[in-house]
Amino acid sequence: MVTTGRRRALVGLAIGGSLVLAACGRATGAVQIPAALPSVHVASALVVTYPIPPLDLEMAGLTPVAELVTPFQISSTDNGRSIMLIGAYADTARTVFVFRETPDMGLPNLRVSDEQGLISAGGSAGPVHAPGFRGDYYVTLDQGVRAGPDGIAHLTLNIAQLQIWTPAGGIVEGNWAFAVPVKVQPGQILAAPNPFRLGRWKVTVETLEITPDVVHMEALVNGASPVALEGPGIPPFVELLDSAGNPLRVIVGGAGITVPKGQLNPINYQNSRSRNQWLRPAAGTYRLRFQGSGVHFEIPIVIGP
Repeated sequence: MVTTGRRRALVGLAIGGSLVLAACGRATGAVQIPAALPSVHVASALVVTYPIPPLDLEMAGLTPVAELVTPFQISSTDNGRSIMLIGAYADTARTVFVFRETPDMGLPNLRVSDEQGLISAGGSAGPVHAPGFRGDYYVTLDQGVRAGPDGIAHLTLNIAQLQIWTPAGGIVEGNWAFAVPVKVQPGQILAAPNPFRLGRWKVTVETLEITPDVVHMEALVNGASPVALEGPGIPPFVELLDSAGNPLRVIVGGAGITVPKGQLNPINYQNSRSRNQWLRPAAGTYRLRFQGSGVHFEIPIVIGP
């Protein structure tokens, strides 16, 4: 998937069966992961109740749903280097993991599978650093994992590489694995507007939902390439505004093509899919404002307590 757009100013990722880390902004290249991983001891899924550091929750965008984050203390070791999964959160739109490394090695390049197979999604990652506090990292997927009938997703996590978080950069090779059950929090589907036009563009809102953590929107835009929606110097294609007209914090924002790269041609390149998430705000009435092709369009969003 080709994507372009704005994200948190930490690390961008493009995930095609794995999380691929770039130095900053969106992913600019792909780090290859071996097709077959060496044999590794999978960490046991011991659930504990100690609190996750507030800074970790804040950096991962989980402070409002702290009570829904499952704390773990699961370690996996490779050649004396340990990575501990200390927390996980999942809902129908977003999945987040928090890791602690000993020693501090770098950003985890994470592969996530559920019982239906590998999760292929966009995402982001970043360090949780403060004076005297290093070694914690969060990794997010801009997609929910698939739960069983009991609402639990049984996940397998594999880390084969880490990207060194220093100006020198570099890759740390290794093999760490985890197997954990995570409850998937339900979302609330909102009524989407009928397809509408923004000048020459036709916009169809495909997904509009609220989860405990985020407001999630995906839209198909016919007549606009990804760079027309999210290119340099272009105003945001869509914003979530409060009652005073102030934009809310974006945690996912970008646009991509709608077909596999091998099927791309000059015609279907003019169709884009916009994916956006905002941290869920307090209860109230908000507005989704779409803009482009010289016009704008707004719809109200009511968020309950």
